[in-house]
This record gives sequence, structure tokens and C-alpha cells, in this order.
Amino acid sequence: MKVITILVGDIYAFPPVLNLLNVFEELGIDNTLITTKGQKNIKEDYQYTTVEELSIVYEKIASPLRKLILIPKIRKDIWNLIDKYYKPDSVLWIVSDVTLKYLGNRIFEKKYILHLMELSEKIYYYHKIPWLKMDEKKIGNKALEVIVPEYNRAHIIQAWWEMKNRPKVLPNKPYITKSISKNAVVEDEYANRVIESLKDRKIILYQGIMSPERPLDKFIEAVDSYDGEYAFVVMSNGKNLYEKYSSSNYYFIPFVAPPNHLQITSHAYIGILSYIPTKSTGYSPLNALYCAPNKTFEYSMFGIPMIGNDIPGLRFLIETNGVGELFEDFSVEKICMAIDKISNDYQRYSEKSLEYFEQCDYKKIVKSILQKYE
Repeated sequence: MKVITILVGDIYAFPPVLNLLNVFEELGIDNTLITTKGQKNIKEDYQYTTVEELSIVYEKIASPLRKLILIPKIRKDIWNLIDKYYKPDSVLWIVSDVTLKYLGNRIFEKKYILHLMELSEKIYYYHKIPWLKMDEKKIGNKALEVIVPEYNRAHIIQAWWEMKNRPKVLPNKPYITKSISKNAVVEDEYANRVIESLKDRKIILYQGIMSPERPLDKFIEAVDSYDGEYAFVVMSNGKNLYEKYSSSNYYFIPFVAPPNHLQITSHAYIGILSYIPTKSTGYSPLNALYCAPNKTFEYSMFGIPMIGNDIPGLRFLIETNGVGELFEDFSVEKICMAIDKISNDYQRYSEKSLEYFEQCDYKKIVKSILQKYE
């Protein structure tokens, strides 16, 4: 079986895709990765994967209208590479709705698996032109498989896209080729200085995107109320939205490429999950309500208990598995109550967190998908 994995975007900004490539490598799958240029040379990391990097970093084109104009050129470049490698036993593994837009309707000529990172009800070529969209129902029903990272999302996509079959759930669990221990050595120089400075304090960590959809201000205030017992650390590839916040307990670590970011994660005492539904271009507010963060597995890899706000996606995770505590509203009092409850029974929460990580066999799920279509 030949797999052609396609991602329009920097591969190192998509840890779930790196997980996928690592499994393909371990299974000895003949894979071609078509992607845009990233932060480092991915060709060095894989033996069975041929890497084709498109010469223009398309995802950094500022103007949406310019993206729309460039779609035909981008599409031609991608399809030239697909045609170069596609064989009768090939399957396209298309990652994200963004990539789908650049491929267009030619996908119906091929066998393909669609791997969705976000919850997309409708897929527009350009959101300001509502009629310029793709046929989601046809896309979903023509696919060999549609893959989503969370159980509720599978049902939602099936209903939205009127699919005969429910999408397959492949959780965003890290699948890395090298072992990272608890309290690992941190190779990134700046991150290491921060972690070393916090040796005598318990780190409450948030890692991921910083945006209005993921408020963190009340966590800073909650940590401040403990007089230095805890430090609140944010690790993100975005702008430091709280740099003007007057707090001696808040620390920001800029983006560290995966999997090395997990070296920092390994030092956390508690992991934070924060989501509120907001209106955003292209995605439903349900995207936040039924979140599927890879950070839940990144925390649980090290037995780190979690704190999150009460939304369906996190209630299903935290209450069912006992990995942490939910709080009802974004208030300092409620967040502190959750911190205290975990601290008073830390060992139990930590053990439950590890159990949650170990119960998901990521490799087995990927293998079953590939075997189904060999």
C-alpha cells in the first residue's frame, strides 16, 4: 500500500500529523509527504517517507483574497506531485479542511482518507463569498474514511455532512520515537533557564494557542493568590497576550518544536485546559465546546492531573476518566478550589492521568485503518 500524506501548513505546527508520520515509519509504510516549507528539514527524520516541500510558504500569505487568487497555482503544484507518486494501490491521506480547499474536486478521481483537525460544518474557498464552497456531503461520503480526533465530533460531522457512515475517531495522542522521562532535560536554552528558575515551585502549565477562545487571566490571578507556591507557565507559538500582566508568578515560553516541547511539559504539576465558544471565521462555536486537545495526552503522558472549565468536551474527558477537576466558571475562587482538591489527593489524580494515556492504542487504530483499505 502506498500512502500520500498532504498537508498545506508547517508540519511542526501540527503535532498530530507528526504522530501519524511516526506510526507510518514504524509500520514501514511507503509514504510520500507533500507539505509546505517548515522550520527544519523534515527529510532527516524519516526513512520510509519521501518528503516534497512546496517552494512557497502558502500559509503565510497575508491576504485571504490573494490566497483565493493563488489557489489554481497552488493546486497545480500539489497535483503535479500527487501524479508523480500516485499508483493503483495508493491512498491520499488529506490532513485538514485547509488542505482540502487547495486540492479541489479532483480528489474524487482518487482514493482518499480525510483527516480533520477542526470541526468544520461548511468548507468555503473564501468565507466572504458564501456560495463559493465545497460539497461537504459528497466529500464525506466519497471518502474511504473521515477521521476526527473526538467522539462527539464524529457524530456532529456525520449529521452536518449527511454521511452514511460515522467518522473514525483517532485521538490526538502523542506517538514519538524517543522516550521522554518525567522532569526531562530541557534542550531549548531559554525554556531551560525558565524551568531551572522554578525548581522549588510547582508549575501549573498551559500549552497551546493563546486566543480569546482560551482565556488565561483568571489562572494568573489564582496562582498569584498562593504567595509563590506555584508558578503559572504558558508555552505557545503565538504572541504573549499577557506580557503586560503585573505578576511575578507568570512565565511565558515561546514555541518549542515538537517533540522537544514535551521536555517542558514533563516538569508540570498541573495542566490547564481552557475553552469558551467564540465566533470565528470558518469554524463553528462547537469547535471549542467539543474540543479535542492533544495537550490532554501530552499532560497525561507524565501523569499530570488537569484542570478545565465545564464544557461537554472536557466533562466527558475529566469526569469519565478521573484525571482532574472541572470548575463551573472562570473565577479565582473556583480555580483555587480545583487546585486545592488536586493537591490534597495528588497521587490518585496522577495515577488516573497515566491510565488515561495508556488506554488509547494509537498505533493499533492507524494500523486498522490502513489494513481496511489495503
